[in-house]
Amino acid sequence: MTDAMTPGPTSEDPVLAATGSVPNGPGEPPALDATHHASALLRVSDVRKVYGEGHTEVVAVADATMAVDQGEFVALLGPSGSGKTTLISIVGGLLSPSGGTVTLGGIDVTGLSKKDLTAFRAEQVGFVFQSANLVPFLTARENLLYVASLVKGTSRAQAQARADDLLEELGLAGRAKNLPEQLSGGERQRVAIGRALMNDPDLVLVDEPTAALDTAMGRQVVELLRREIKGRGKTGIMVTHDLRMVEYTDRVFEILDGHLTHVEEPSALRH
Repeated sequence: MTDAMTPGPTSEDPVLAATGSVPNGPGEPPALDATHHASALLRVSDVRKVYGEGHTEVVAVADATMAVDQGEFVALLGPSGSGKTTLISIVGGLLSPSGGTVTLGGIDVTGLSKKDLTAFRAEQVGFVFQSANLVPFLTARENLLYVASLVKGTSRAQAQARADDLLEELGLAGRAKNLPEQLSGGERQRVAIGRALMNDPDLVLVDEPTAALDTAMGRQVVELLRREIKGRGKTGIMVTHDLRMVEYTDRVFEILDGHLTHVEEPSALRH
């Protein structure tokens, strides 16, 4: 994951300047904050990710602990190279940690077999990637239906009805038959949001959703994410380095050099 392997930020980084992301900085330590959320749907406990060994060792994530409640939409804020993408990749079962545990709804994600992990990702986690990552030769509707095909027990009629409902809700009913290359950047991200929600997951993970969008479109996309996640009672984590977008989240976890430093209310950040 390049996010964790790139050189660390300088003191001029705007995220650092605005948040004071240093160990024992302002806000509550994530480990202490986690004790206040005893019934959290998602719990990350002492998660660590290390690449290499000896003098080549790189610590991408260092003993991260956090808890997120059902219905919460939180931000994971940090500069480039801070380890934020690596951490949510572990949370979503895309990467295995070097140590620690991740539980979602009481399921120990880090203890699942490869087969069970594949089913877990398909059924319980929705991903929205930075560049949308839509299948280029499938229409908007077909991109949603493809996700449904990965889950056993879903009838084609049920999947088609859900896809149509989501596209309607996302304002894309008239674009259902369009290929990704025929859609604007904002429309592609809306399709990606629909795809993430297609299988009614418990957890939605969003990686830099505004990176390729202008400010106005970025705000629309994040507002839509918040509405969909909270309105459906899901748990959502948005990775971002954009301070302008954290106001739409309930809490902000700050990460620097692989360390979760503290948790803030969005209103406490200077942006």
